[in-house]
Amino acid sequence: MSRPLSQIAPDWWDYTTLDADLIRDAAALTPRQMKGLSRPGFKVVFYDTLEDFYLAEALEYIQAWKASTPDNPVGICGPIGPTEQLPLVARLANALDVDIRHGHFWGMDE
Repeated sequence: MSRPLSQIAPDWWDYTTLDADLIRDAAALTPRQMKGLSRPGFKVVFYDTLEDFYLAEALEYIQAWKASTPDNPVGICGPIGPTEQLPLVARLANALDVDIRHGHFWGMDE
């Protein structure tokens, strides 16, 4: 079965091309079922506020970059949206004097 034509970018695929049954099934998941999707390397986490979420995202960047070394550089492929965590990343990196010479970032669509 072919995908429907994108409503956003006809020459590409995006959420508007997903199967309606898949969207319906995903929308019916309970929070408990969502947490049950966690597995090694993929953890489902809920946050109480958007601020908590953005701070957690920013801290993941900082923790990863703090672990980077010349022999083991760290790259983060971050979302092109939302980007509200990025100013927090910059503030934390500067305030904590995080050496990011061996840390890299690129946007998902780059």
